[in-house]
Amino acid sequence: MNNTLTSLNGVRVGHSTHIDKLTGCTVILFDEPYSVAYKAYGGGVGSFNTEGLRSGKTDYKENGIFIAGGSNTGLMSAAEIMDCLRSDRIGSRSGKDNSIYNPSVTGAIVYDQGMQVAPYNPKYGREAYENATAEPVQNGNVGAGTGTSVGKFRWVEGGTKTGAMKAGVGSARIDVGGGITVCALSVVNALGNVVLPDGTILAGNRDEKTDIKPYEDLIDFVTNDRSNTTISVVGINVDLKSKEHYEKLAHLASHGQVRAINPVHTSADGDTVFVFSTAELKSPLNNFAKYFKDTEDDVHFQVDIIGNAAAKAVQESIYDACRQAETIQFEQGYKGVIPASKDLV
Repeated sequence: MNNTLTSLNGVRVGHSTHIDKLTGCTVILFDEPYSVAYKAYGGGVGSFNTEGLRSGKTDYKENGIFIAGGSNTGLMSAAEIMDCLRSDRIGSRSGKDNSIYNPSVTGAIVYDQGMQVAPYNPKYGREAYENATAEPVQNGNVGAGTGTSVGKFRWVEGGTKTGAMKAGVGSARIDVGGGITVCALSVVNALGNVVLPDGTILAGNRDEKTDIKPYEDLIDFVTNDRSNTTISVVGINVDLKSKEHYEKLAHLASHGQVRAINPVHTSADGDTVFVFSTAELKSPLNNFAKYFKDTEDDVHFQVDIIGNAAAKAVQESIYDACRQAETIQFEQGYKGVIPASKDLV
């Protein structure tokens, strides 16, 4: 079963993965323009073309979403992706005989420069575009998750080594019922630990004994030197009818980041959630409408129900990003590695 974003009709995902450089790019492409919403809660957000996604703005639709490594230099991949779209004759049309194509994409970056061994190349966006397929999304040390890690709030060995653990790209899917599907893809690069519902730390900051340290026990909080950010993209297949509803869904979906990461949304994180809909399903999710004179109330309940599922999908995609990750060799990592959680079990 495909439990990734590509289980939604009309969605393709591609990665550009550069293990030797510990960075990359992930691109989500739409077969037709879709409504996209956005919410950001971290203090160090790096995003592209997001202001127009806010409620109250004109509802222009997007041709895709990208997540790039490289910190702000990753935003340059937007030009490469849009050039690919234009070459494929995708986008709104203008000019004489409507012969000019004007694609639109949005996206955000994760700060993986602390792990990089070479500068980010904007052409990684083009590579990810060219690799996009409707096959199940590959997870782990791929795309924008190639050089990501978690648990970066404390260094060890006199502040010379990072105690972080490896994360990456993760996916999850929730079937709400009535044919409604909620999917999430997360690129996890959090300052904090990733924490399971029972309080167990799945991946996080290690001390000299290779025990994982809870954030609450620490007084030696470190800098944002190896800065952070978790980007989640939620896709649904039901029409929520307005930018305000999609924005509310993005807000509710962010609760999945709150449930899975501690601390989260810090000043050293750029935590962001995108939401898009293929809008295949037009019928109501439930029968609440018959109880209200204004059927708009019914849509609000739909957003609540789907939003709770979106939060769960985001939460599970963050766990998946850690479970699918692979240990990497890294000179500045404690004992010369950034370990994956499965290698510490």
